[in-house]
Amino acid sequence: MATALLFFLTSLGFILFSVLLLFYSERKLAAFMQDRTGPLHNGKQGMLQPFADLLKLLQKETIIPAQSHKIFFVLAPFIVLAPVLAGFSMLPLWPDWFSAGVENAGLLLLPAVIALESIGILMAAWASQSRFPIIGAARAIAQMIAYEVPLGLVLLCMIWLGGTASFSEFQFWQSSSGQGGLFPSLKQLGGFFSWNFIQYPICLLLMPVFFLSMLAESNRAPFDIPEGESEIIGGFHTEYSGFLWALFFLAEYAMMILLSLVFSYLFLGGANSPIPETGIFSALSRPSFFWLAGKGLLLGMLMIWIRWTLPRLRADQLGNLAWRYLSPFALFLFLLLVLFG
Repeated sequence: MATALLFFLTSLGFILFSVLLLFYSERKLAAFMQDRTGPLHNGKQGMLQPFADLLKLLQKETIIPAQSHKIFFVLAPFIVLAPVLAGFSMLPLWPDWFSAGVENAGLLLLPAVIALESIGILMAAWASQSRFPIIGAARAIAQMIAYEVPLGLVLLCMIWLGGTASFSEFQFWQSSSGQGGLFPSLKQLGGFFSWNFIQYPICLLLMPVFFLSMLAESNRAPFDIPEGESEIIGGFHTEYSGFLWALFFLAEYAMMILLSLVFSYLFLGGANSPIPETGIFSALSRPSFFWLAGKGLLLGMLMIWIRWTLPRLRADQLGNLAWRYLSPFALFLFLLLVLFG
């Protein structure tokens, strides 16, 4: 019990700090792209603005609609956040005694766990007893189901390619000591030369599919149709405010971070350094959590960049992309690997 509580508090602290950092980065990057300054007054260059926003949300009144199902209305945001927190426990971020104990099957269990988020979204909309949340929930669940198919196919491709569902083994596999690879002479150099997207060119086709599915699973633009403010006010969390709304916000950004870390483990070497193991740089070429966090942050910045660059898709365009293009393409790549891998 004590270990579980310690894990929860540590994970929540890590996620909360990462979310605040990513949120500040998004506001600054959006301001730069729109020729503005962004947050400026709270702290140096507005660095304390995310903490000010957090305090503001904690102090705001939580309004519960009179006609809502109050117990489920309050419970829904926690059910949305819980699968994301559980997903972090399947990554080898902590010592062995401080993990979920599913290291050998983490890559298989992760999509099953994060799929439970749709239950909380549906509960939030149903408990709100309002039309716009119902529309937003229908959109969100249809989107999540559609893009879990190509996401799962990419994971199957990587499991077939690596012969394992362990994140730690994927990380070791992409080091100079790991086995396999189409270019063993390059792999011996270590660094990014041993990463999957270099050693297995098919990963260059799998990476865009996984990344687009990441955007959709995180409800990030141009896939933020469930929260289409210009159409359905705010989607499934229209009736929420204050702390309960902040939980939805936290879950969305935490999902971005979680899937970015998974992307790093699959294609970018996990915690392995991008610096080759040669000469004076050998000291910097050791695996470190710093490298994993840096890769996750860069992927998060890329997702932010896309949000402020591309317009929102229509619902039919979103469905067509998932069912007509990404899923068949990912299935074709999986069959290619089975037949010739």
